[in-house]
Amino acid sequence: MDEAGTLALLRFFASVHDLGKFSLPFQNMVPELARRLGIPEWRAEGGPHHTELGMGLWSEVAPQVRIMLRAENKRCLSPLAAAAFGHHGEPVSACSNVKRFFKGTECEAQAFVKDMADLFLGGVSLDGVGENGLCRLSWLAAGLFVLSDWVGSNSEWFEARAEVGDVSEYWGYAVDRARIAVAETGVLSASPSGRLSFHEYFPGLPDDASPHPLQRYVLDLPDPDGPELLILEDQTGGGKTEAAILAAHRHMRAGTSAGVFVGLPTMATSNAMYARLAQSYRRLFADEKASLVLAHGGRALKEDYLESIGLEAIRPASVGGEGGFWEGGAACSAWIADNRKKALLAPCGVGTLDQALLGVLPSRHQCLRLLGLSRSTLVADEIHSYDEYTGTLACSLLSFHAALGGSVVLLSATMTRELREKLVRAWVRGRELAGGTTLPEMTVRETAFPLATRVMDTCLTETPVAASRRLDVAVTPVSDEDAMFAALADAHRAGACACWVRNTVGDALAARRRLVEEYGVPAGDALLFHARFAGCDRQEIESQVLATFGKESRPEERGGKILISTQVVEQSLDLDFDVLLSDLAPMELLIQRAGRCHRHQARTGRPEGYRSARMLVLMPEPVEDADAEWYGRVFPSGRYVYPRPDVLWRTARLLADRGRLLLPEDARALVEGAYAGDVPEALLDEALQELGKEYADKAFAENNRLRFEAGYHRRSSGTVWDRDQKTPTRLGQTTRQVRLVRVREGQLALWGAARPDDASMRACLRSEVRLSAYKLAEMVVPPELQTALDVLTERMPDKGRWSLLVPLVEREPGRWFGAGRNEKGQVVEVRYVEGEGAEIDG
Repeated sequence: MDEAGTLALLRFFASVHDLGKFSLPFQNMVPELARRLGIPEWRAEGGPHHTELGMGLWSEVAPQVRIMLRAENKRCLSPLAAAAFGHHGEPVSACSNVKRFFKGTECEAQAFVKDMADLFLGGVSLDGVGENGLCRLSWLAAGLFVLSDWVGSNSEWFEARAEVGDVSEYWGYAVDRARIAVAETGVLSASPSGRLSFHEYFPGLPDDASPHPLQRYVLDLPDPDGPELLILEDQTGGGKTEAAILAAHRHMRAGTSAGVFVGLPTMATSNAMYARLAQSYRRLFADEKASLVLAHGGRALKEDYLESIGLEAIRPASVGGEGGFWEGGAACSAWIADNRKKALLAPCGVGTLDQALLGVLPSRHQCLRLLGLSRSTLVADEIHSYDEYTGTLACSLLSFHAALGGSVVLLSATMTRELREKLVRAWVRGRELAGGTTLPEMTVRETAFPLATRVMDTCLTETPVAASRRLDVAVTPVSDEDAMFAALADAHRAGACACWVRNTVGDALAARRRLVEEYGVPAGDALLFHARFAGCDRQEIESQVLATFGKESRPEERGGKILISTQVVEQSLDLDFDVLLSDLAPMELLIQRAGRCHRHQARTGRPEGYRSARMLVLMPEPVEDADAEWYGRVFPSGRYVYPRPDVLWRTARLLADRGRLLLPEDARALVEGAYAGDVPEALLDEALQELGKEYADKAFAENNRLRFEAGYHRRSSGTVWDRDQKTPTRLGQTTRQVRLVRVREGQLALWGAARPDDASMRACLRSEVRLSAYKLAEMVVPPELQTALDVLTERMPDKGRWSLLVPLVEREPGRWFGAGRNEKGQVVEVRYVEGEGAEIDG
């Protein structure tokens, strides 16, 4: 359809989206007003939601609308009807026996539909449009109707009117108000800036900096004439992120995109990326008011993000973009910022990829996420890091985004050829859904590294790119844990900084305690970083880690400091250590970890003996007769984190044989070699079991994901539509959101509260940590605390609805204790130690 006809249809369905409110149950919600209007009385309790009633009544009036549109197919309008009446965030089913609910108001409802059709549908024809003709549009329409409903329901922009008068007159008034409303929300597209020089994009670079080869590749690309997929592979520190931003701006200038969203694996990496983009994202837009949003569950803990919302709110309209706090800072519309579901509507966004993945799952208001994302270039960093379940959802996201006309940039330092093929197939599938045609065959063949893969509707190109840096890390296999502690103690004495990446939080906690208690490293020099800290503590530790080991850290700040961490440091955090230690993990993750050793190659002042990159890997010897307990014997808990013993054994063998990680020369051989080749027979059974689990996880994802071709309808998913909190973007051990509460002299206060009486949502988030649902199913609350806990819960904005409140008493300085029960009903001890985080014993 042409643009005018499409807009006419959207306006019509937007105008009738609340048709169900003509029903007697809804009209009688204010009985006095219903009597004044002469509405028949409705005595029954409850009843269907007005969206279901509207969908039911639509089936009664749809034939007349189809006749007006010369539509022969009886279901051709169904996709847009589902989108309009599903404006509360999910598709709805039509209510049966609908006439009963509109008895006495049906004529008014039908007259209203006719008025709307006369106002908007004149000259529009659906002749030849089939049942599935509007399915593609329905995904965007659903998001647009949700957005319009939220804006239109705001009484600050659209006040209630007792007398409406002529429909055409009101339409003119509404359009004028709508122009003001959408401008104030911050959802309108921001115009892109023109072509910039390399230094104009990234003002923080040194004057003599020049583009890395991968960045030069993107700068030299011709303007796209349609959607494209770029897969950029280079080692850590190769400038992939900057290349992705250059690519996104190229799409914006060409008009194939209107913004950018950067999706990362974790909140920590999202926070780091937000800080980087905040300094330069304005360069991408001609409009200085363009919002930069941070999209993840812990964003209320990010002080600079909260400040950006305040800046937008207090900045006088007459003030230009020069001088003061405004210069160089980020800003975000407060209307966009007040709900994560709106986050992708911003012109520029950073967050966990999960926020975008929810757009292809049957989660409430997923269509709003799709709407925002559809106009942006999606940048997904560390795309290799997801398991089979989340990876399958990521492929579905690529297909959806391609089908809706978006462009994508995928970044990876350690991607297998199999994964690259899978991503290209997902993209091609989406483009075929968009056009209803079959694209030419797209096959990946190139084995060079670094590599840029570009996919358009007409062809696939693979371009080897020169390496901007080399990773040459000597690897020492270590089979004795004592040797790892000795290496850390040596580094501390030499004034070097070191990191040991452990595979589980429990192992990290034990290592840090032993390092302090047995090896004499002062507690202040032994930092601990993992995911089981309360929000406020984790934010503080994350900032300390970046300050101590980041690019700007000075020798006196980093010298002698030891970091015991989990996987939170291995992705997208710009950290640099003089020596790195690691538990054995799959090869691609070890390469990521090794990239944190001498990452800043120009750094001077490293201590004697630490001037070349070195990594120690704790691992069992990769013997030919390895038994089934080969890995689990050394890592009893780690075996559940990395359950593929065949991959781990091949990784260990490659490390032992080569004795170093040399990139880019050995990149492909190392990663591919970990996933192919012979292994000891005793490891095969467990490997096959895990492979079966991966197939099951993939099937689970396939069942959960939405089907684009089905349109916005309940049949597009094999499961129920639910809240974000219950729609998984990742699998793994089930966790509970726990909200910590301090108990002092019988008084209760949230752990992260700024003052004892603070029960704001921010205080709640600052007090939260995720713990194993199996280990902690419920709390045991002392009777004398129950009333105070109930009062505190009632003061919380969400009434503690999605969290388990955990009262903790300080028995020793800095050591807090509570009690609960696990899923078996057994009593467990909940412990939170300041500087160490949460643990559950029992």
